[in-house]
Amino acid sequence: MDQLMPSGVATIGCRPYRILGPRMLLIADGDTDAGDAITLAGGRLLQRVAWRDAEMALPRLASFPVLVIEAVGVAPSVLQAVLPAIEGHVAASASSAVVTIAEDQIDVVTRHLLGPRIEVLHAPTLADRVAALRRATTVATPELHEGSSGKVCDQRPPFDHGGPDRHDDRLGRLNDNLSSIARLANELSRDAVSLRSEIADRRGNYGAEPETSGDAVRLDEVQRAIALRRRRAISFSTFAGEALFEDPAWDMLLDLYAHKLKGTDVSVSSLCIAAGVAPTTALRWIAKMTEMELFIRHRDPDDKRRAFMTLSPRAIDAMANYFIMARKI
Repeated sequence: MDQLMPSGVATIGCRPYRILGPRMLLIADGDTDAGDAITLAGGRLLQRVAWRDAEMALPRLASFPVLVIEAVGVAPSVLQAVLPAIEGHVAASASSAVVTIAEDQIDVVTRHLLGPRIEVLHAPTLADRVAALRRATTVATPELHEGSSGKVCDQRPPFDHGGPDRHDDRLGRLNDNLSSIARLANELSRDAVSLRSEIADRRGNYGAEPETSGDAVRLDEVQRAIALRRRRAISFSTFAGEALFEDPAWDMLLDLYAHKLKGTDVSVSSLCIAAGVAPTTALRWIAKMTEMELFIRHRDPDDKRRAFMTLSPRAIDAMANYFIMARKI
């Protein structure tokens, strides 16, 4: 059985190994509890780098650690100078990043750092930091490296193949599991056929998919939908607060569609406000919906401190179809 020695060295048989957690690089100026979060998340801090040194340090990395980035309190000019280098490193490697920001840094940071391997946190608790670092970790189990000290035993414990009875038991359990999987697959297949038939019947009641080219959605229709959502939240706020009907994905789709019809731009920070949830939650949804190709991020060519969000062409068509279909209900 594996044993954990007091020095933090595990032994497998007679062979010592050091238990090392996921590698992490901290980019920070000043005091931060990121170090505590790294420890609690089971990470291993390779190095702490000041913001002014990050651009030089990243290309010298021999591996691709999780980047733990503390942006709170960093001057905008420093962010604008260093963030492109961090963005390039993340894009060119398999690195993940956890970025902690202030609310007024949303636009300048998300202009460069927004994507499936990047999590942006606003005013996180220590527990929030630990959870984000664990999500960013790509290593499911601790790494085992052979220790530099101690001897390797020539004699290894014999491998227990088990007797014939144990072998038969394992085969029996395997057959039972395969049978269960087969039954589940058949049930899922029948359910899928039934669901497709039901959906087809329902769509038949509404007729063919609406054509958007000759029947444009009006801005007032979208604005009314937004107003109704806000009124519903306010009306029930006395029961559980306005969070009872939180739906950031739909709120952001509505907001971007309204701005598309008006022909105006929407910054990332403005879209976070429209989501009606905490900035960290909104940014997570924005990243996810961008990954799903519902949103597109456009960098402001005139302002290096922000980026704009728009609906993708497919999302625009889906929103138009929704509102035209709603007229028939």
